[in-house]
Amino acid sequence: MNSVLQKIMFLVAMLNVTAAASASDGENVLETFGLSINNAMNKHFPPELIFLVIAGALLLTVAAILFETYRSKKIKQEMQALAMAKFDFHAEKLNLRLSSAAILKKIIQKSGLQDPSSILKFSYVFESSLEKYYEREKIDSISKETLMQISALRKALGFSPLPRGIAVTSTRQFCNGDECLIQIPEKSPPADKGICHVLDSDEEHWSVSCPEGLEIQAGARVFMSFIRHGDAEYTFRTQVLDNSNEELILKHTIDLNRTQQRNWLRVHVNLPVKATLMEKDHIGDILTGKIVDMSGGGMGIILPVSLPYNSMLLLNFEIPKRGVIVDLLVKVVRVSEPINENPLKIMHSVAFTGGNDSPHEKIIQFVFEKQREDILIMRSYEDAD
Repeated sequence: MNSVLQKIMFLVAMLNVTAAASASDGENVLETFGLSINNAMNKHFPPELIFLVIAGALLLTVAAILFETYRSKKIKQEMQALAMAKFDFHAEKLNLRLSSAAILKKIIQKSGLQDPSSILKFSYVFESSLEKYYEREKIDSISKETLMQISALRKALGFSPLPRGIAVTSTRQFCNGDECLIQIPEKSPPADKGICHVLDSDEEHWSVSCPEGLEIQAGARVFMSFIRHGDAEYTFRTQVLDNSNEELILKHTIDLNRTQQRNWLRVHVNLPVKATLMEKDHIGDILTGKIVDMSGGGMGIILPVSLPYNSMLLLNFEIPKRGVIVDLLVKVVRVSEPINENPLKIMHSVAFTGGNDSPHEKIIQFVFEKQREDILIMRSYEDAD
């Protein structure tokens, strides 16, 4: 600390020399400078002064830390308030009741979800956040009324039943009558597996029929397989909570392994598209057409000419609320007869060739949201009737 103070005194000496230079000649300046430097370097400072300097430095450091902490907390609170305002906006658009929105906000808070409005849009966010909420709050301590409201919310948001082609992320999304294969993991003979059907499901547990001739004790761990036509095969492990009256009570899980199937559910659209024909060594004609249906694996396009099978196209079009898709590479897999015998309206089925890249993901997400919107519209008509 003495060295720091000495440096300060050195600067003071320099100031003294500068002042002296204005009133003295050149010889006195050098002498004054030497004396000032010597006094600054050899001066001894009292402990009280050293303590005050140290305390002042510490206070400045603590003040800077507290200010930065306050500023970071303030920014975080403002960002959270903005995110919750966005959630309220989307919840109002979906006509959610205040009590339902309040439950969702509690789930958001307990699960630590950073983007609150995503729980309204994506089924996997809803189920993963809900699972964390149940783990932290202990599902046994949550009232039956709240659990029933959460089940109703899943349906109101279009997350149950899910459209075909949209991944199931929780056993809570299984429907009554769904067929599953069940097997006792510790045993391998074929006799220890059988077909069962989903009988019922609530937030706490779900139940299936017990396969004939298969003895499964309460507490046993079982392996299950569920084939969802038009989507995928799901395999998972769970625990038998109870076995009574030929009914197995099972524990819910979100740890589902999904094996993709090839077929996808298509949604109807009406989107202008420009299709560039790709030749072997150059870019060919540019055709103007219309996309009339879309899925996660391909789409149907009406073009004014009939293209050969396996033709490669670059598509440019805009997805509503998703932005512009540029140079999406597809392959013609089927060409149909002219629509209404109009030679300028030829239906082409095309398949994506670029894998799960960004444009492909945008299309899948659009298909999902479109299917969910269609379901919600259909339910609103049913409620009106």
